Amino acid sequence: MHLFAANNIHSVLVEATQELFGSRRRITILLLIALLTGLVGPFGTRPDFLVIERYLYWMLVVFGTVLPAQIIFLAFDRLAQHAGWRERLWVPAASIIAACPVTAVVMTIAIGFGARPDIADVTRLFGQSALVILAIATLLRLAQTPPDTKTHPNILRRLPGAKRGRLIRLTAQDHYVEIVTDRGATLVQMRLRDAITETSPTAGAQVHRSHWVASDAVTTMCRKDGALQLQLSDGSAVPVGRTFRKHAKETGVLY
Repeated sequence: MHLFAANNIHSVLVEATQELFGSRRRITILLLIALLTGLVGPFGTRPDFLVIERYLYWMLVVFGTVLPAQIIFLAFDRLAQHAGWRERLWVPAASIIAACPVTAVVMTIAIGFGARPDIADVTRLFGQSALVILAIATLLRLAQTPPDTKTHPNILRRLPGAKRGRLIRLTAQDHYVEIVTDRGATLVQMRLRDAITETSPTAGAQVHRSHWVASDAVTTMCRKDGALQLQLSDGSAVPVGRTFRKHAKETGVLY
C-alpha cells in the first residue's frame, strides 16, 4: 500500500488539476455552474446576499470545492482498481470523505462573508455536501456508456468511465502502466506485456521496451539527437528502439 501511495499521489494531484482546469471547455462548464447557482441562490443564499455578493460567493464555492472532491474520487478510483473494490461500495464512501474538505472550504468562505456558523450549521452542511456529491457522482456514472468489447479493447475496462476513449499509447512506469486515451491518462498496476495483450482490436505496436503506441495515434516521425521519435496525437513524443523498428514497420506504425 505504501508503494501504491508513493507512486500515485503526485499523478492523482496532476490528473485532477488537468481534468478540471486543463481545457477552456471544462473551465467554461465550471463558470456556468457558478453563474447558475449564483442566479438560483440555493441553500438560503438568495435572501442572505446582495446579487453581486451571491455570484461571487458561488464562484468561490464552485472553484474552491471541485478540486478537493475530484482528488478524493480519483484516489478512491485508483485504490479500487488496486484492491478490487466494487464501485457501488466505494462511491458512497468517497462522497462522505469528500464532504469533509468541501464543508471546510464552504464554511471558510461563508465566514469570510460574515457568517457565524455553529455546530448545527456545520453538521447540516456536511450532510448536504455528502448528498449532493453522491448524487452528482451517481448521475455521472449512470450516464457513462460501457465500452463494447467487440469494437473496443479490453484494457479500457480497467479505466474510469470518463477516461474510456480512443486508445493512444501505453507507457511502463515501474510496476504500473500509464494508459493514455484521448480522454486522459490513468495509471494501472500491471505489466506492460500484459497490457499489450488487451489492446486488440486496436492496431498498434510496441516501439520501445517501455512504450506501445496505437497506429492511428502517430502524427509524425522525427529525429532528435539522432534518435527516432514518434509524435503522437496527445502531444507526447515516444522513442523508437532499434530492436522494435522492424515489427513497427510491419504493423504500419512506422512508415
